[in-house]
Amino acid sequence: MNTGAEPEAVSTGEFNIRVVVNGVSQGWWTDNGSPEWWITTVSDQSDSTTWTWVDYNGGRYLKKSTNNYLSYRSGNVIYSTGLKMRAWAYAARWNYDPRSKQLSSVDNDNALVGRNGDYFYCNGENVVELELVAV
Repeated sequence: MNTGAEPEAVSTGEFNIRVVVNGVSQGWWTDNGSPEWWITTVSDQSDSTTWTWVDYNGGRYLKKSTNNYLSYRSGNVIYSTGLKMRAWAYAARWNYDPRSKQLSSVDNDNALVGRNGDYFYCNGENVVELELVAV
């Protein structure tokens, strides 16, 4: 859990995130909205979320908008490690490897992001490639 005020983002450029499995595009990351804000995909880049990196206190965070960060569900048996949008207090730290195009959760033992059905998890299963495409 993060404490203190939300940090000011220093622009690192904006991008969309394309999901790729075995070289085939699977869509673009977005959230499915209220009430849970789970990460899922849309087919058109123009309908996807625009992201930016926020570097803060030795961690790297994926930000959608003010007080709106990529995180994961913890403590829930059914949706444990499911990716979702949450406020700064619950924002997770991430590590992206541009060579392998894999994203891992620093806060969840560096587990890689994978897909199960329509949703994404940081549990190291069904790992996907994520391409960061500048907008």
